[in-house]
Parts: sequence; structure tokens; C-alpha cells
Amino acid sequence: MLVYDGPTGRRAVRLVEVEAYLGAADPASHAYRGPTARTAPMFGPPGRSYVYFVYGMYHCVNVVAERAGVAGAVLLRGAEPVEGTGDDPRALAGPGKLARALGLTTAHTNMDLVRSRLSIRDAPPVASSRVVRAARIGLATGSTAHEPWRFYVRGSPGVSRT
Repeated sequence: MLVYDGPTGRRAVRLVEVEAYLGAADPASHAYRGPTARTAPMFGPPGRSYVYFVYGMYHCVNVVAERAGVAGAVLLRGAEPVEGTGDDPRALAGPGKLARALGLTTAHTNMDLVRSRLSIRDAPPVASSRVVRAARIGLATGSTAHEPWRFYVRGSPGVSRT
């Protein structure tokens, strides 16, 4: 689960879709060309947030997943509502929708996802037979475009695309 204890109260969602980005080994990663002011959190310690703004309209939330100095992150693509985000899982189906529903912006970059008001928590497990592995969304070309680095829960209405 992703939980945000923000100024308007608690918002919590159960994550049902994610994609991995492998830093310097992955041309689709923001960190592919090395650290910049924007991507610096991706090179920091694991378990921190990396939120970026894309297309002039969407924020997207990632979890830094590699040791300090090595970039790698997991993009949070879809979720199901638990608390404070309404009842419609389609409103959480997509990385921009997910960030918007939680009220997250680039101001939430580099937060400790264990000890801050934005945190990842355990949720009841999903049967492994429901977890699907697939290619990431929106990548048509490149050396990693067809790698099965997207994971989603089969049958969940919070998944952006099946």
C-alpha cells in the first residue's frame, strides 16, 4: 500500500501495477545519462520517492530501488482505493491519475518511504497466479522496450492497461 498523511487527511491505495527502470542500463530510465538535479534522488539510498512532472500536466511517483550511487526505480502505475481517494479504481489507473488522487507533486521527491508522511506499507498478499509480467507501456523501440519489467494484478480495475 502507498499511504500519504497529507494536509487534507490520510489517503491510502493498494498498488496493483508497477514498472521497473534500471538506470544506466536502461535507455527508458531518466537516469540513463547519469545524475542531474532532477534525477539525483534516483542515485540516492533505496526506499525514497522520486516524483517527476511530465507532458506539462502529470506527476508520476517512483520508488528508488537500488543502493546509493546506483540508479534504479519502480514507477507506480496503478492502484485500488483504500482510504480517502473515493471508490472508483479507474480514477487510480495510470501513474498521473495515481499521483493526482494522492495529491503528490515534485515537492514530494526524496521522501523516506518508511519514516515520512508518504510511506509504503504491507498489504494482504495477492495470489502469485494473479500477478502478470509484461513489457512496459509506451516504449516501442530501444534495447529494453520489450523486457517484461511491468507487473500488474490480473483482473484489477486499478490497472491502467492489460
